[in-house]
Amino acid sequence: MTHKEMSTMTLLRLLVVGTVCGTLVSPRSATAQAQAPKALVITAHNVSAESAGARENGAFAKPGDVIRYALVFTNVTAGPVKNIQFVDPIPQGTVYVLGSAAADHAVRVEYSIDGGKSYSARPVIAVVQDGKTVEQPAARERYTHVRWTVLGSLASGAKVMAEFRTQISEAPSVAK
Repeated sequence: MTHKEMSTMTLLRLLVVGTVCGTLVSPRSATAQAQAPKALVITAHNVSAESAGARENGAFAKPGDVIRYALVFTNVTAGPVKNIQFVDPIPQGTVYVLGSAAADHAVRVEYSIDGGKSYSARPVIAVVQDGKTVEQPAARERYTHVRWTVLGSLASGAKVMAEFRTQISEAPSVAK
């Protein structure tokens, strides 16, 4: 790994969630069990391209550099936890690196192109071709959020790490 790659990779943001509300693991009544379980949503707040451009290890992040973002969830309760979701916005001034979302547990990865209102494994946009409206894959520049849904439950003391990469698309002084 080159010095530049190492410098860029040090621009790592890590979110650690240390506690989970006890109500997520407490016994539920028959009425509550009949309802769909509510997801435990963990939302990250990333840096922008401007703050990513801050000096780190003698290097500045600049257009084209790749930044890795990571989220870590630790179940600190006495029992298993289900319905865990990580939601991470794509930082302003950056573009999602296609195929970079991953996790160290079984997850479903979905993306939003509408500010986090809806998610899809393969976001599409409607375009008109030859007078007909057709759907085509959304460009990576349109991605606004990444969401991981942990499949199954997470045992007490277990951790899940989710990550993705972005590429700086604008000079930090230009980022809005």
